[in-house]
Amino acid sequence: MRRSLAVLYLLIVLPVVAVSQEQPSTLPAEDSPQELPEVRVEAPRTATETITDSGTGSDAFTFDPSTMQGVTRPGETIFGVTIPGSIPWNSNAIRRDSDRVGPYGSPVWTTQRPFAASRTYVLPPGQAQVEQWVRPTWEHQGKPDFRMLEEYAMGLPGRFQLDLYERWNIQPGPNGLQKADQEAVQVELRWALADWGRIILNPTLYGEWVQKSNGDPNIYEAKLLLSDEITPKLFYASNFILEQETSGSYETELGWSNALAVPVIERKLLLGMECLLQRNTVQGERGDPIDTFRIGPSMQIRPTNRTFVTVTSLFGTTNVSPLCQAFFIAGYQFGFRAGPTSSYFAPSSTIGN
Repeated sequence: MRRSLAVLYLLIVLPVVAVSQEQPSTLPAEDSPQELPEVRVEAPRTATETITDSGTGSDAFTFDPSTMQGVTRPGETIFGVTIPGSIPWNSNAIRRDSDRVGPYGSPVWTTQRPFAASRTYVLPPGQAQVEQWVRPTWEHQGKPDFRMLEEYAMGLPGRFQLDLYERWNIQPGPNGLQKADQEAVQVELRWALADWGRIILNPTLYGEWVQKSNGDPNIYEAKLLLSDEITPKLFYASNFILEQETSGSYETELGWSNALAVPVIERKLLLGMECLLQRNTVQGERGDPIDTFRIGPSMQIRPTNRTFVTVTSLFGTTNVSPLCQAFFIAGYQFGFRAGPTSSYFAPSSTIGN
């Protein structure tokens, strides 16, 4: 009897236990442990306005209205060096001669030597150019003299500009033949007192040393360069000049130059007028100066964004003035091309906010 009850217990209990172990948990879903999804945290996003360079299609400047600040694009990179705000030479982002470029905010017409007898301001940092000068001078009789200059100029930080020149002449020699000789090398440094537009006429200090060859007296030269825009379509430059020999007859030259120009075709053609007043004296005869005055038309043509040709003809108005002195200057720019000033700073409407 007992054996029969034991067998009956095993037949009833064991299947129930086995079934209960195979059934899933009947706990409510909200009580079951679950894995949480991955959460990514990002900084708040704000709307920005992007100004695009129409010449290249790339972003030139991004303005964030939430912070009222501008962020320049990286800029051009040359030999591993990058200057923010610079643009390619084939860009058409600069369309007018009065457009402001570079970190100093100077108009682009000042960056391509618009005048022959008057200098203007300084080049933007990182922008460089080479120039070939030919300056023939016709006196009232005889053959013309030619002064040739090869110039290298570079814009430096801090509103500085450095220029290096090689200077040589072609002059009438014996038997009516022309004679060429290396005359001197020149070193020139400019410094603008402030960013463009901060001081009226944008004064710039200019110093130059001329190291003469063949034992001729060396020369130092100091100038005050003034330049500005009378209107957005009328450009002006003026230089006050002191040039002094350091030996020999100690010749002193005082000068005052003026120039005006208007853009006839924006970024392609400038037409204007230049004049130069000079007084020369030598030691022992300071009371007997030689005064000359020259005046004439000027023109600048820009075949491309990086090339320019300046032509000026100055005609003498006194008996001792040269009959005519002409300037032919061909320039080629390279290095970092200064982009619109808005690429360097936030728009002016946000300043002070």
